[in-house]
Amino acid sequence: MAFYDTKPSKYEAVGNGSYMYRWKIQEVSAPESSEQEGEQHTQWQCEEVIVWPPISSNKITEAVVSHIWPSNFEQKLVNEYNAAQLGVYSGEEAQAKIARYTNFLTERAAIKTHIDEDCAELGIE
Repeated sequence: MAFYDTKPSKYEAVGNGSYMYRWKIQEVSAPESSEQEGEQHTQWQCEEVIVWPPISSNKITEAVVSHIWPSNFEQKLVNEYNAAQLGVYSGEEAQAKIARYTNFLTERAAIKTHIDEDCAELGIE
C-alpha cells in the first residue's frame, strides 16, 4: 500500500526506464501530524507495481498478480482443487478447496478486466 498527498496517476514513468502502474486509488482521511488533535487531511492510497519495458497489458497483469499472490499460490490451489475432485478430500472440506480456487479465479479475472480497461484508457496494448 502506498500513500500520497495528491492523487497519483494510474501510470507514469519513474525516470530509470521503468513505469509505475497504480490501482485501487482511493481518497482517504488521515490524522494530521500536528499539535492540533482531531484534525484530518486528505491523502490518497493505492497499490502499485513497477513494470519494465516493453509495456503491455499482459506484462502489467503479470506484475500485479505477482504482487498480490506468491508465485506458488495458484499451484497450491490447483493441487487442492484436483485432490478434491479426485476424492482425496470429501464433504465440506472438498467444497472449501473447490470454492477457494474458484474464488481465486474470479478475483484474478476481475483484476485482469480492470487492468485491460486501464490499458485501453492509457493506450497500452
